[in-house]
Amino acid sequence: MIEAMRQVTFFLSCILLSAFGLMACEEKQVVNSKPYTGPQQETYDVQVVYSDSGHKVIRMVTPVQLDLLTGDRIFPKEIRLYFYDKAGTEHTWLRADSGRYIRMQNLYRMIGHVKIENRIKQETLETDELFWSPDRKRIYTDRPVTSRTPTGVTNGTGLVATQDFKQYGLGKVRNSQMQVNDLPE
Repeated sequence: MIEAMRQVTFFLSCILLSAFGLMACEEKQVVNSKPYTGPQQETYDVQVVYSDSGHKVIRMVTPVQLDLLTGDRIFPKEIRLYFYDKAGTEHTWLRADSGRYIRMQNLYRMIGHVKIENRIKQETLETDELFWSPDRKRIYTDRPVTSRTPTGVTNGTGLVATQDFKQYGLGKVRNSQMQVNDLPE
């Protein structure tokens, strides 16, 4: 009887080992997964204040900000920048349909119906793409630009401006109208 039990135990052990062996021979499937490239974080109703020596210089407002793994940020909806003087008075604002922050260059790209208004000078600038470099404190584009002042309309291609818009220059001026006062007779 003991011999019969040994044979049964041996037989069951062989079956179990064979089953484990067959399972180990199962072909493994390698899954090629693509790295995730979507946003790492989504933030809503964003307001960021940039300051210099404790004074508010710029305030950025946007309804949605997407932070990517690269450190870049996407602003898929309207983005607004408000510029302040040393007394804290808002003097200029900028708006665009959307935007993007490029971390490697510390550069903001504003896209679609970009409009800038300097309330003090009563001037507006319009273009379809604009770049803001916080490091250089410059705003620029190589796209067509329209400037409206109380004395006329200037059309050009290209713009370079200080980030406070106190000084700016247009390139390749064309089809412009200006009012000139006090001409000698």
